[in-house]
Amino acid sequence: MAEIEIPDSMEILKEWWGRLFTLSLQFMKFMGLGLRLKDPSYIANSHSFGSSQNESAIRVNFYPATLNKDLEPGQVRCWEHSDYGSVTLLIQDSPGLEVMDRSTGEYGAVTAPPGGIIVNIGDVMQFWTSDTLVANKHRVLVSDDKHLQEADRVSIPFFAMPDQTTLIECLVGRSKYPPVTMHEWLKQKIDSAFKERQLQ
Repeated sequence: MAEIEIPDSMEILKEWWGRLFTLSLQFMKFMGLGLRLKDPSYIANSHSFGSSQNESAIRVNFYPATLNKDLEPGQVRCWEHSDYGSVTLLIQDSPGLEVMDRSTGEYGAVTAPPGGIIVNIGDVMQFWTSDTLVANKHRVLVSDDKHLQEADRVSIPFFAMPDQTTLIECLVGRSKYPPVTMHEWLKQKIDSAFKERQLQ
């Protein structure tokens, strides 16, 4: 596949970064209101985007067209997982994301209206709210739709992460998990993921 250079791609990504982190902060303030926090801005204020203490990230995922390739519908393109952070904002130019229904364990397609953004709750938000908000598993498979197979697919996720020094302790009700800093919590998650890989 030929490489394509996108003019001003870094500037475009910087612009998207700014827009998405602003939107994520607004969303987290609404979450604070919904959770009835004493300070509805507490979650948002725990995200100092752009500082050395914050590891939020934006990523561009490119999925080449699959038509006439040695691939079968249902093959995995991005294995099932949940995101580590607080929330993820996802832009996709065509359908592809599937989310697991926790009551059945089955996956279903998730789409957004034109110009819409998909929001995922992340693992640390589930920990932070003692499972009041749950991080759903999601994945991307090879589509069985010929029209989707003919076209490349691009998705742009923005992963919002609390500052490394943030103390992650229960925001609502009774705490199910011991308090831990974001730095230590993320280290535990990564260590656990590596151990699981080694056992496979």
